[in-house]
Amino acid sequence: MTQEAATGSQLAVPAQSWISISRTASIRLCLAAIFLLAFALRAAVYLQDSKPFNFSGLVAVQAEMARNIVDHGKWFVVNQKAASFLNNQENARHHLIDPEEFDFSRFDRHGSFEPQVHQMPGVSVILAGFWWVTGHHSYAAIQWLQLLLDAGMVLLIYWIARKLRAAPWTALLAALLYAVWPGAILVAKRPTLDTWAGFFVIVSVAIFLYARERVTKLWPLVVLGLVIGFGIYFRPFILLLPILLAAVATPSGGWRRRFSWMAVPTVVALVILTPWTIRNYYEFHAFIPTRTGLGEAALEGLGKVTTDRAAGDYAQRNKPGVKKRSPAADNFLLKTVWKTIAANPVGYFKDIARRGRVLLPCLLAILLWRRRRTEALILVATAVAVVLPYLPIGGDVRFFLPAAFAYLILAAIVVESLVVRWRRTRSIGGSEAPGAAVP
Repeated sequence: MTQEAATGSQLAVPAQSWISISRTASIRLCLAAIFLLAFALRAAVYLQDSKPFNFSGLVAVQAEMARNIVDHGKWFVVNQKAASFLNNQENARHHLIDPEEFDFSRFDRHGSFEPQVHQMPGVSVILAGFWWVTGHHSYAAIQWLQLLLDAGMVLLIYWIARKLRAAPWTALLAALLYAVWPGAILVAKRPTLDTWAGFFVIVSVAIFLYARERVTKLWPLVVLGLVIGFGIYFRPFILLLPILLAAVATPSGGWRRRFSWMAVPTVVALVILTPWTIRNYYEFHAFIPTRTGLGEAALEGLGKVTTDRAAGDYAQRNKPGVKKRSPAADNFLLKTVWKTIAANPVGYFKDIARRGRVLLPCLLAILLWRRRRTEALILVATAVAVVLPYLPIGGDVRFFLPAAFAYLILAAIVVESLVVRWRRTRSIGGSEAPGAAVP
């Protein structure tokens, strides 16, 4: 080797390192820009309407639980008169109202505190924490936290896509799609359980992928179980997510390992849920693992009523003496649902099939079946875990929104696959063109 060649080879290594550093810096700059874009879009929509009216009735119940935690030291109870007053004021003004705008003392003096089981209490605990620290019963703090967290999801989505063997530009595309997706932008400002459900789903998928790279380690599965367990306090059906992910994407090891990957996070999650279930049995003398309200939601899904309040009125009208949103009312509504389905099962299954169209993007996995089957199945399993439990219940879009990020990643990877095929076809065509070969 000549001295010039040796010198050239020595210079090549620093040059390659510089290119690698430059590429990494470019990716980080792109991620930072996407994060700032996501946050700016969400902040702009929030500032344009910081008190969204949609689902304000659900928010009022969470706020009432939080108020009673902070003001009275009573956990997970609702003064129905106070909650109804707040909800009625929101309906009249057609926007969300901070509880600090009203004096609830007159309701507290003459009202009763009833244990609440109609909703999971996750948001109420976060609200109570902010209200206890700040002294202001306002939604602003949790809303800004949600905007920040939702913008931060673009970083996790990039990371998830990379772990699914997506190219850097593909992962950036997936993050960008989530950053500008209107569904996430609009939902991020709502202080609801559904907003937080999306966060827990994305984080859970990321932890599962992290665990796949550490097959012999138990602690990532335990952490996944902890996240799922706390996620249940926002959306109970999230418990299905680690089971389906393990079923389709447990690393090699046979069914014994697959079963353990299903069991460990599930058992840990159920341990986290147990205090709530015990509390429900103590308060209502019935086994209620998570919450009631299934009958109410299913009755709305059948089209017999249009709102939660109408479902409560229906129960009181047809079964006098029953309290709205009580376990007894929900049991009555469930019986009504079963009778309605039995009377017209064909129509019911048609409704399920119509709602099932939200799973159609999963068909994109067919395009990845040969080369990226496991990666495609992880994304499909995520979507199915989110969507499937709600198909028999109702078609409310908010049930399905946490699945959207999986569709966005899947779409980005499909675009990458099509681009690679196009380049390969073009390359082959170019090499076979007349004059391409050197005689």
